[in-house]
This record gives sequence, structure tokens and C-alpha cells, in this order.
Amino acid sequence: MVSNMFSVALNNANAFVVAGALTTVACGHHTDTQAETPRSTGATAVPANATSSTPVILLRAKFEPRAIRKVEIGDFHFTPGQVPPVHTHAAPALGYVSKGSIIYQVEGQPAQVLKAGDAFFEPVGPQIVRFDNASQTDEAVFTDFNFERPGEPFIVFATPPVDLKLDRRTLPTVEWPNGPEVSAIDIYAQTLEPGASVQRPVKELPVVGYIAEGSLVVRLPSGSQSIAAGKSFDVPAQQAGVTFTNPSTSAQAKVILFEATL
Repeated sequence: MVSNMFSVALNNANAFVVAGALTTVACGHHTDTQAETPRSTGATAVPANATSSTPVILLRAKFEPRAIRKVEIGDFHFTPGQVPPVHTHAAPALGYVSKGSIIYQVEGQPAQVLKAGDAFFEPVGPQIVRFDNASQTDEAVFTDFNFERPGEPFIVFATPPVDLKLDRRTLPTVEWPNGPEVSAIDIYAQTLEPGASVQRPVKELPVVGYIAEGSLVVRLPSGSQSIAAGKSFDVPAQQAGVTFTNPSTSAQAKVILFEATL
């Protein structure tokens, strides 16, 4: 696993931009940005009786239509009590908390607590005033997916941070070279029982995913790949015959899926 600390550079707008990303929950701070969620934290836990074929929606993020060209992904590990700087996003950032808890606050809105199993959405524009590790004793881990147009950075700081150190573990970037304009992204959780296999429906747009628990074998027409917990993957658009299989005979697998819609 690759781990890299943020590097800071000055962009043309005289704002400091970091070559990585932070993440947060958003609930409609802008009139053109909206998150629809089953509860205020921006996520719903997967019910204990979920079957291997029942994806559960955690969050729907709506935003102004944008021609997404790549998805940059990072796995963040926050030390106990870690507090990142106030920041904004040029591209919608959506993600999932896999360990610990996060205090999250968008400018003009009350603070919320995100717990392991919660999804979140950081909108374009308003300041993210808090995205803090809520624990003084335990690590917090979250993964964010940044849906970017050409040239958009992960994150922007209005003032240069001093001695900024964030443990961001880079996951593979997914290129969408010919993608249409997207106006919403749905986040789903799907649990596969030991040995279970499910066939995925054909999707018009690409899908990106993250293994939250266990492991998964993803079978595409082009071949198969085994994905371990803490890793990401993608399924190209209009792929028929895609299957997800839990190779374990004793442990569940949990996959988080990010599905764009027109």
C-alpha cells in the first residue's frame, strides 16, 4: 500500500491546493447541491438480515451536471484527535467511514458525527469547517472518491497550512475519458454471505467500489480480480455478465458501490 503525505502548491487563483483530498457529509448547503440520506449523518447501516443480493442505499448526492473525467481515490488514516485545516472542494467528494468516528461540519450547518459504516458527501463550494477524528484514543479511517473534471484538484486551502501531515494512502485513479455529464451519485452497501455469488445488472455508466470487509472476486468479461479489504476497484460501463463472489467460507464480505446517474 502506498502512503504519501500531502504536498502543497500555489494555483493560479492564489489559493493553496493539496494533491490529495479530505472528505465530509453534505446536506444541501447550496441550492444546486443536495444529499438525500435516510438519516442525518448521511448514511444508514446495513441491516443484519440483508441478503447477498440486496444492495442498501446509504446516500444520494445531487449536484450541478458535470462531465466527470476521472475519479481519484484516497484512504485516509487520522491519528487520535487529528484536526485537518478548513478547506473547500472543486469537485464533489463522496466517501465511507470504515473505522472510528468523525466530527463533520459544512459551513452554515450543525456538526454531525459520522461513525464506521456511514457514507458522506462534501459538496463543491462551501467550506468544510470540521472533519476531525472524534476520538482522542483511537484511529479513524475513511476513504474518499473525488469525481473530477479536467484540471480540478482534490482539495483547496484558502491559506497555506503549516506543517500539514495527513496519512493518505493512494488507491488507483479511475479514468472516465468519454463519460457523459453526471448529476447524481448513489452510494450503496452490499453484503455477501460466505461463498455467495451475485450477478450485477448492466450499468450505463462506470461504477467504482471499495471493499469495507472481507474480500471479493470481481469477474468481468475481460477476466477476474481478487480485491482485499481496504482496496478499490472499478467496473466499466455497459458490462454484461459481471459477478461478485465472496471467496471466504466463514466471513462476510461488504462492498461499497458508487454509482453515477445522469
